[in-house]
Amino acid sequence: MLRILAGSLATVAALGIGLTSTATATPTTATAAAPVAAAPVPVTGLACDGDTYKCTADLKFGDGRWKARWDVSVFHQAGSAERSAAAVAAPVPVTGLTCDGDTYKCTADLKFGDGRWKARWDVSVFHQAPGSMERSAAALAAPVPVTGLTCDGDTGACTADLKFGDGRWKARWGATIFHQG
Repeated sequence: MLRILAGSLATVAALGIGLTSTATATPTTATAAAPVAAAPVPVTGLACDGDTYKCTADLKFGDGRWKARWDVSVFHQAGSAERSAAAVAAPVPVTGLTCDGDTYKCTADLKFGDGRWKARWDVSVFHQAPGSMERSAAALAAPVPVTGLTCDGDTGACTADLKFGDGRWKARWGATIFHQG
């Protein structure tokens, strides 16, 4: 789908037509020539917003204004729900990201306030190699660091590479892929 949108945007740009709205990836049966590489694409930045309860990833794709966004729970690690009025300037950068195969959640550390604010969302955790779903008892010490993050406009999902076991464990979640107009 991302290739279809990119092809459509390239066509619009070639015709000199300006875009004023944000394009959102939605399933369609239309086909178009795709001048871009196959997805998934790397994530170059990640920010989470405690006001909208969403995380947004900057995607290394096309003109650099493609984004992926998904719903999250935002909370303070110490249990405090207080926020100062000056701190409402969200979204804020993500300073760390871990995923947990026991709870099926990813948690982002947010550069906000006292540094104990977090964003958490549900994920699917799987092993990349077919037929190898084994986990050792020693490997149950989760969460584990994320070593890579990509998002795919064709499937509407983001995938995190997990530093776990043989290195082929992944976490995946649904995301809205869109172009920032």
